[in-house]
Parts: sequence; C-alpha cells; structure tokens
Amino acid sequence: MAVEEVQLLGQGAGYGILVGVGAFFAIGIVIATKLMTKYLHENANSTEMFMVANRTVGTGLTTSAVYSSWSWATEFLWCVTMVYLYGVMAAFWFGAGLTVQICVMAVLGIEAKKKIPASHTCLEIIELRYGKACHLLYMFLCLVNNLLSCSAMILGASGAISVISGNLNIVASTMLIPFGVLLYTTVGGLKSTFLTDFVHSFILIIVLCYIVTSILTSDQIGGIGGLYDLAIKHDGDRYIEGNYQGSHLTGKSQGAIFFAIIHAIGDTGLTVMDSSFWQKSFSADLKASVPAYILAAVMIFANVWSLGTIVGLANVILEGSPSFPTYPRKMTDYEVNSGFGLPYVLKALLGDKALGSLLLILYLAVTSTVSAQMISVSSIISFDIYKKYIKPEAKNHHLIRVSHIGVVVFGLFAAGFSVMLHFVGVDLTWMSYFYSMVICPGVVPLILSITWDRQTTLAAFVSPIVGMIAGISVWVATAYKFYGEVTIKSTGQQLPCLYGGLTTIVLPGILTVIISLTINPKKFDWEKFKEAQIIIAEEEESVTVSEVGSTVGSKDALPDKEKTLVRNESLSDVEIQNQDEKQSLENERTISLYIKLAYGSTIFTTLLLWVVWPLPLYRDWIWSRPFFIGWTTVSVIWLYFALIAVAIYPLWDGRHELAKVSRGVWKDYIKRK
Repeated sequence: MAVEEVQLLGQGAGYGILVGVGAFFAIGIVIATKLMTKYLHENANSTEMFMVANRTVGTGLTTSAVYSSWSWATEFLWCVTMVYLYGVMAAFWFGAGLTVQICVMAVLGIEAKKKIPASHTCLEIIELRYGKACHLLYMFLCLVNNLLSCSAMILGASGAISVISGNLNIVASTMLIPFGVLLYTTVGGLKSTFLTDFVHSFILIIVLCYIVTSILTSDQIGGIGGLYDLAIKHDGDRYIEGNYQGSHLTGKSQGAIFFAIIHAIGDTGLTVMDSSFWQKSFSADLKASVPAYILAAVMIFANVWSLGTIVGLANVILEGSPSFPTYPRKMTDYEVNSGFGLPYVLKALLGDKALGSLLLILYLAVTSTVSAQMISVSSIISFDIYKKYIKPEAKNHHLIRVSHIGVVVFGLFAAGFSVMLHFVGVDLTWMSYFYSMVICPGVVPLILSITWDRQTTLAAFVSPIVGMIAGISVWVATAYKFYGEVTIKSTGQQLPCLYGGLTTIVLPGILTVIISLTINPKKFDWEKFKEAQIIIAEEEESVTVSEVGSTVGSKDALPDKEKTLVRNESLSDVEIQNQDEKQSLENERTISLYIKLAYGSTIFTTLLLWVVWPLPLYRDWIWSRPFFIGWTTVSVIWLYFALIAVAIYPLWDGRHELAKVSRGVWKDYIKRK
C-alpha cells in the first residue's frame, strides 16, 4: 500500500510506451523485413533465415544483439538495489557476474562451429550425441530456463513500469509487454531480433550515458567529488552487516561477495541453458562470432558498474531528503527488493523527462529479452519437438508455421505466468535468487557435451537430475535451519540461495566426470556430428537468377549465392575445387585461432574480475576521495566506450548492406517518378 502514495508519472505514459512504442517497432520491423527481402534477398520464410539468420550476421550486429540480450530490464533496477543494500562493490561484482558468462558462450559457439556447423539449437547436439532420453531431459531444462528468465524479466519490468506510470494496472502492464514483440518476431524471425536489438542498444546506451552524466552534474550531487562527500556524510545512516565499519564505501563487503556468487551462478545458467545465446552464435559469420562475443562481454560490464555506483549511492544519499518520492518515510522492503530505487532517484534529481527515458529503456530491454526467448522456444518447438517426434518429414513451410505458433503461445504463456508470480507475492530479488536452483543442474554437462569427448550418456542424464534434487533440498533445508521456517521470505535470503545454487552447479559437474570415467567409459567421435542431416531443404522457388537481378536493375544486387554462380561460370571444375579447398583451409585456421582466443579470454576475464582486481580491495579500508573519483571516472569512460562499440560500430560494420538497401529504395523511387 505504501507504493500507492508515490506519485511519479501518469498512466498515459505507461500505455504510450507499452502500446505506442510496441506498435512502432512492430511496424518498423515489418517494413525492414520487406526491404531486406527485396533488396538483400533475405527470405524470412526460410527456416535457416528465421532460426539462424543464414549464419551471415557480422561482428557489429552480433555484438549489439548479445549486448542487448544481456541488458536485462531487471539488471538496471537490481544493480541500484544491490549497491543500496551492500555498498559500492556490489556494482563491480554485478558486472563480473555478467562478463565471464558471455566469454564462455564464445567458447561454446566456436566449438559448435567447428564440430557441428549446421546446428540450429543446442538440443540438436544433445540428441545426436546422447539420444532420446537426454534430449527430452535437456529440452525440459532449456524450456524451464526460457520460461523463468522471460518471466523474471517481465515480472521486474512490469512492476517498475506500473509504479512509474501512476500505479498502472499490473496485469495490463504484464500482458502488454509481449504485445509488439509477438508481431515483429513472428514476421521477421531471428534477424528481426538482431535489428531490434541494435535499435534497443542504440537507444539504451544513449539513455544510460544521459542518466549517469546528468546525475553527476546535477546541483544536488555536484560531480564525482560531491557524490563522495555526500556518501561519506550519509554513510552512518544505515549500518551494513558484513561491511567494514558498516560502510557503503568499502571493498570489504560480505553481502556483496555472497550476492556475486549467487548472481554468477544464476547468470551462468541463464546463458548456457538459453538456446537463444547459442542461436546468436550459430547465426554469426565465422569470422564474427568470437570477436563479437568478446566485445559484448567487455562492454556489458559498463552497464551496471557506472549506473549501480552512481545511482545506488545517490539512493542512499537522497532517501531522507524532501525531494525523494517516499519522503518522509523510508523505502519499504517491497520497494527495495523490486528495484524502485532507480526511478525514485531519477524523479528526485532529474524529474519527469528522466523517468520517461527510464520507462522507455525498461520496455526496450525487456522486449529484447522476450523476443530472443520467443525465437529460442519456437526453435525448440519446431526442430526438437515437431520435426523430431511429430512430423519427421516436415518441410520448410511446416516448420515456419509451427515456429510462428510457438512464438505466440510462449509469449502469452510467459506473460500469464508472470501475472501468477506477482499475485503469489514473488518479487524481483526472490526470483533472481531462486532460479539458479532449477536452471543450473544442466550447465556443466551441456558445456561438456561440445567440449569433452569422454562424457557418457549415463553421466549426462543422471548428473542434472541428482543436482536439481540435491540443490532444492539444500535450499529448503538451509532456509529452515537459519530462519526456522520455509516461506517466500526465508527462501529468498542470501545463504539458502548461495548454498542451494552452489550445489546445483558444482555437484552435477563432479558427478558427470566421475560417472564418465568409471562406468563404461567411452570416447565420442566428433565426426558423427558432421554426418548428421539437420539442414532443412527449402522448397523450389519460381524466381530465376535474371528475375532476381532485375529487382534492382544490376548484377551487383544479386545475392551472394547467385553472384558466386555468375563468377564461377568461366572456371573449370578443378579451379572451383581448388577454391573450395583454399576456403576450407582458411576456415580451419580461423577456427583454430578463435578457439585459442575464446578459451584465453575466458580464463583472463575470470582471473581479472574475480581475483586480480577485486580481492586486493577486500580489506579494512574506507575508500579515499581520490580513489573513489578515479574508480567512478573509469566506470563512466567505460560506458562511453560502450556507446561507440555497441551503438556506432554496428552502423559502420553494416554500411554496405545499408547502402545497398538505400540504393534500391532510391532507384525504385526514381522509376516510379
């Protein structure tokens, strides 16, 4: 009831974003899809295009897509909450828990391109290697992961959108979030998510730069030095258990460390068990996949480090001031755990315009995630359920139809599930702490399915089941042991979630190695992956090469496949074979180099972000003013580098395609005149 007393924006702002922006993006993507079909000859009715964007997406677009998919709406809300609760190091640990996982996906993506380059989903790998039982088990784990991650995003975003928009009806907020996404995802498939991810990233990073810079330069804060002075002044307002002298401005924070481990475990599950991250890697061009994932991993750190540090401390400073929306009272536990500190600070310092921009990026962030989840689930439904078990002879158009149905059904179901979570009293923090118990048991076995040739079928099947049962048991038992009851409140505390999460990710990893090496050990032949027939043949089309070329009026506009045919007309069979062998050798060298780069970056970022950088700060020390100024300045610079990498570089990387579409539109316009 306390939330109802807070007045931020009117309900019209919420409906304007949920309906207006959703419709705008849907119409925009429909138009973009038509333009790409006509001028770039990309067929969204092809399964290869719908599911994996023809495996030709460049570095820039892949970077922005991965960055956007990992820029969750709850991420921005939660990083402010964690700094408010545990101090300034929580923002750093949040970023550390986001970065390593993307590097891990770079490893898995390049390993898949080497061993099974025609794959569409990670579940195809499981089925080909381990058979039906494991396929069904991991399908369940992946679908649960998709549902929980999607619902967590919708739950957090809808709550924030509702409170910002004058307590907009929570059911309306929740059900309207997938509205526009359903339309453009159904029409454009995975390529549409890449395009919207870029637009989302472009707007999001600009707004983040605006928020961070505006808060620092506001009269109430007075720059980075002013932020430090105010934080020191208010440091005694609330004593933080487990922090050195209970301070927000210390690297020694037990709560931040516990949060970091829980967060990292959950995020590992959310990436590895999420087929959409695999699909983005499958969709990237061979030379784009690893560089794009590493670049996204570096840039994603900027999101939470600067925002959490600056807005989280501003939340501590302003909570007792008359400008704060809840004044004269403090924020309730519900408001804190739901991430409302971010909108409250923006209202206090920057006013309604900043709240409007926050409303926009929350919507864009959650729809980006939901769109990726829709494509992921639709791929599983079409390839791993429909084609595998219902209609093995399914053609391209059958799979596209099932994929479209899957997008709609999953979007509506996830929204309804989120409504249920809200009414049973689940908040953002509980959900974000909980899901590791369910989504993490399959992480290590799934990683080993593409990286270790000695994991056996028995090990891959047994270890996740044992891990999930043990993890949930530990979670519930420790909640009862520490707090004397098993309720939503007790099971949402740090220690039960920490012990339960560690059990679910570590135990299956140990079990699968022991079982694989002791019970009927075998060595898998990776060449069996390449023999699998998993590419869906497209139906014959009536468009000839000459007709395709005449669309724009020149041979230069031919799709790559057709240009290759034209170029090779004068070559002998021997010359063509030599070209193919040369290309194959070049691809092998690229893959070999990228495998080393992916593994090296994963090891380097893990050591840097979890050992070398943070642990020397874990000591009895309140940060000095010069150190804090340097720390925060670097975080802001990092954010502006992300603006270049995520928002500007993709435009340069895709300049040729943009020019080709622009020329085609202009020539058609001249013809009509």
